[in-house]
Amino acid sequence: MSDLGLTMDTEPRSRRRAKNGRSRGRKKDKRGRSGCAVFIAFAVVISLLGMGGWYAYGFVKDRFGPPPDYSGAGDSGSTIVVVVKPGWVASNIGNELKRAGVVKSVDAFTKAYTGDKQQRNIEAAAYVMKKHMSAKSAFEFMVDRKNQSKVTIPEGTRKKRVYEILAKQMQLQPADIEKAAADPSIGLPAWANGQIEGFLFPTQYPVAPGMNPVDVLRDMVTNAKNKFTAWKLEERAAALGKSPYDIITIASLVQAEAKHDDDFGKISRVVYNRLSAKMNLGFDSTVNYGLDRNNIVVTQKELSQDTPWNTYMHGGLPQTPIDNPGKQAIDAALAPTEGKWLYFVTVNLQTGETKYAETAAQHEKNQKEFQDYLKSQKNGG
Repeated sequence: MSDLGLTMDTEPRSRRRAKNGRSRGRKKDKRGRSGCAVFIAFAVVISLLGMGGWYAYGFVKDRFGPPPDYSGAGDSGSTIVVVVKPGWVASNIGNELKRAGVVKSVDAFTKAYTGDKQQRNIEAAAYVMKKHMSAKSAFEFMVDRKNQSKVTIPEGTRKKRVYEILAKQMQLQPADIEKAAADPSIGLPAWANGQIEGFLFPTQYPVAPGMNPVDVLRDMVTNAKNKFTAWKLEERAAALGKSPYDIITIASLVQAEAKHDDDFGKISRVVYNRLSAKMNLGFDSTVNYGLDRNNIVVTQKELSQDTPWNTYMHGGLPQTPIDNPGKQAIDAALAPTEGKWLYFVTVNLQTGETKYAETAAQHEKNQKEFQDYLKSQKNGG
């Protein structure tokens, strides 16, 4: 028994403790390396799962992601007019195209539009398009300017000329447009007295064959009303002791007579001054309108023809506006330049120089200057 005890205790106790200590340290280090390996393995697994998830997402996206779309350039023989309004973005246009049956989905068109490397834009206009076009075909068609269908109404254009412009673009007769102008649904304000002249605001409009002329005129009238509202036309007219219709009428006179920027406010002031003095306006432009002419020089015979627009024969403003004025003329009608002028005459038709006078005597001198100019032109001077 004693021999066995000696054999088991041959190493000193301190050495055994040290040996046991080293043994425990190695065991702890082994556990640390194992934890690190597990963490790395876990990270690798997560990375692989992430990569797998990304590829899986890509697969699903490629397999199920592309939005519904047609192929090709559309059905032959099936056309429809699509109108793009100012300020529309890709989604607005896409919705209108889908509603019209041109593209299959809004997303497909938006993707084609926003993905365009050239960053081309689609302008406000009317487009005569085919049904069932691919989104890319529809986009390429619309960014091509030759496919835009629109008209420009210049400032000072009379309604009759507007009808002719619209009719030509829509492949109709001017009488068709004139008939549409009498439709109450075009939305003239009550104070327009049923007269469309002055409410066909000069700017660009989307117009194409196949469009309803009533819809086109309604858009034009709505545009005018929106602008008049934004400019507080009714309130500002009332502050001047005028009706809004008076202001549009005055603006139409200014638009017809003004040659340069400085003339707008001055001619407006002449109108106000002559109305205040109970003088007939005596504008050649109103005589021309009543006779459906646009003569530079109005003859005595023309001046003697009685129409509701002959302001030589009738006092006050003419019966209606005589054209469709732009913003500059309307601004001038609402804020005439300060002055005492009662007369004006353009003395040089080439330069548009216009002279103003407070007295009849000065006006006669200016008129003589104009007559001398006409003689010099006739004689080749």
